[in-house]
Amino acid sequence: MKKILSLAVLALMLCVAACQNGGYKVSGTANGSQDGDTVILANIIGRSRVDTLQTTVIKGGKFAFKGVQDTAKMCYVIWSSNDNPDLSIAAQIALENADITVKLDTAENTVSEVTGTPANEAMTQLNKQELEMSQRAQDIFQVLSDTAASDEAKAVAENTLEALQDEMIGIYQQFISDNLQNIAGQTYLVQYAPMLKDEFVAEALASFPADAITEDIQQLKDNFGLKAQTAVGKDFKDIKAATPDGGELSLSEVAAKAKVLLVDFWASWCGPCRQEMPNVKAAYEKFHHQGFEILGVSLDQDEAAWKKALSDLGMTWPQISDLQGWECEGAHTYAVRAIPATVLIKDGKIVARDLRGEKLAEKVEELLKD
Repeated sequence: MKKILSLAVLALMLCVAACQNGGYKVSGTANGSQDGDTVILANIIGRSRVDTLQTTVIKGGKFAFKGVQDTAKMCYVIWSSNDNPDLSIAAQIALENADITVKLDTAENTVSEVTGTPANEAMTQLNKQELEMSQRAQDIFQVLSDTAASDEAKAVAENTLEALQDEMIGIYQQFISDNLQNIAGQTYLVQYAPMLKDEFVAEALASFPADAITEDIQQLKDNFGLKAQTAVGKDFKDIKAATPDGGELSLSEVAAKAKVLLVDFWASWCGPCRQEMPNVKAAYEKFHHQGFEILGVSLDQDEAAWKKALSDLGMTWPQISDLQGWECEGAHTYAVRAIPATVLIKDGKIVARDLRGEKLAEKVEELLKD
């Protein structure tokens, strides 16, 4: 029985090797495109830089790429119109040695379909769920941005949005669990870790064998190590940076004068931060006289944009920034990988993280009464 099993394993290994030697073929169609339109196969470096691997053109509505990939990696197939350089569509694919099919629709706002491997098919289904969630969220945002909507209607919309976010987190966690052994699950774990439950991420990271840990996974493990040092119940860690007037201010200086301190990580370019700021401002105005203080830590790089946002948003509480963007030392210290992010401190201890809206106000009120 053992001999038969060994032969089966050997046959599987030979099959895998043959598939790898055969390389990959990415065959695609682009409905609505014109002959001569450009299609590239590319890496996306960081948040925006495009590293082109191959370039081809549309012929008869079709395109293709061929090559050999040592290990699976996430790439993008990007179509752009020659007639309108601003018009383009990007489809994320797991590039691995297999026959992969990509269907783009340049005329309709639909999810691109990528098939041929389990990772790609799983991502296609997830993309459809994301689109459906996005459409539901748009209806909620319309209510929240409607100046004529009642406070009751907006409160209902906020609760509905929170429930929708929880539902989406559940979908991501299920997707990652189902695909943790392929590049799709690993990529989404790294990409969405800031919004997932810490216990889930920690469990997922612990399941990786040592020989399967990529640079991104190791960075996430390191980040969670830092986050554990600034978890609820831990002593706060001091940070210091420049103030808008050119001086310097530390967290410990502000904490020494506050009964309850909120450290608010934000940036002028962050839409969700701007959306949340009225709630932060309302909490400050309501509880500041009782000993509540805020220290804003900006992840800006543009000093003028930072100062303008402070004025535009009416942020009168203490502010600091090293103008290093995502390399912000304070954000690194508190393992902040998505903003807005908050850390609530009392008596030198971290008592809560990432509270927003009514939950933030309720927690501050509770802490001030103790």
